[in-house]
Amino acid sequence: MQDPTNLTRWHELFAYLQECVISPTGVLVQTNVDVSSTPPEIDIVLMQNLRTNTPWTTAQLAYLPDGIRHSSSRHIIIEFKYTESITLDAAKALIGYEYFFRRSHNLEEEDVQSFLVSAHRPILKTRELLGYTNLVHPGIYSSPSPFIARTYLIVLSELSDAPYNTFFKLFAHQRKAKQAALISFETNHQTKVSVEVEWMIRSLMDLWTITGENPMRAITKEDLLKRGQELPRLLLPLITEEEFAEVLGNTPFMQQLRDELLGKGREEGLEQGREEGLERGLERGLERGLERGLEQGLVQGLQSAIELGLELKFGAAGLELLPEIQPIAKVAVLRALQQALKTASTLTEIRQIYQPQE
Repeated sequence: MQDPTNLTRWHELFAYLQECVISPTGVLVQTNVDVSSTPPEIDIVLMQNLRTNTPWTTAQLAYLPDGIRHSSSRHIIIEFKYTESITLDAAKALIGYEYFFRRSHNLEEEDVQSFLVSAHRPILKTRELLGYTNLVHPGIYSSPSPFIARTYLIVLSELSDAPYNTFFKLFAHQRKAKQAALISFETNHQTKVSVEVEWMIRSLMDLWTITGENPMRAITKEDLLKRGQELPRLLLPLITEEEFAEVLGNTPFMQQLRDELLGKGREEGLEQGREEGLERGLERGLERGLERGLEQGLVQGLQSAIELGLELKFGAAGLELLPEIQPIAKVAVLRALQQALKTASTLTEIRQIYQPQE
């Protein structure tokens, strides 16, 4: 059984991403809000429209998904289920939380609306038990039951590909839905959001690709941001020379690198100038510097990527292979190890890459 203290608090990661993209528009996003001395223990995300007596603004609607964007309530309570399924108990707990929240803040019923948000597609039997049979919008279900008539169900994998659904749909369990949300992000939002948001999204996608939905250790927002910052360096070994030149060819970084290498080449060329001429010496120095620098960068980048992949996929046991892997300097072997991490299920499979049986 997994240690509960090591479980990733997915509702907090979900809330943090929403906070990053929508808080500049005047929507407050919070988690784990206490509503009484003994609040129910559920994974709550609270979104509040800080613009009083007005509906959602155009700027806010750009980030609010179907269901929530159609609500006239200023206080939106979300119970986010990422690894667990929607249950009757979850619905009861959410109704209780909404009740205590309204009482503690002296709010009317129309001021607050609750949503059950599920990363998984609930089985039909569960939806029917709760009465969620009325499809209001793609992925949005309502119930005729008077107890949960104002509590809608949002199934993330069934949301449409509309741009305003993107930041919720990124947390869908279904891989196809995730990919559609990522395409929507790149097409509609990437140039408009902060670098921090892009780091987090890229890190989440890379994490899910390597470890699946349940990494062996708890992942925090700090982990995601750090990993997002490191991704460009980890991905560098996978970029071909043509792609590298196309993407970075005219950037200030590459111009600085050219100047530095040209300087090194000039020094070497001066030394060889008496025998081979200044021009040939400059060319040779530049070529040698580029070759050595690129190869060293490839090896270091692959080593870092492999170390991170071993930790995320196999935990501490995976890191025990590092003393065997770190001396490897052959790019082909390191690339093979990195690719094997995506499919290998045991450390024996990994070890066979660099210690083949004779």
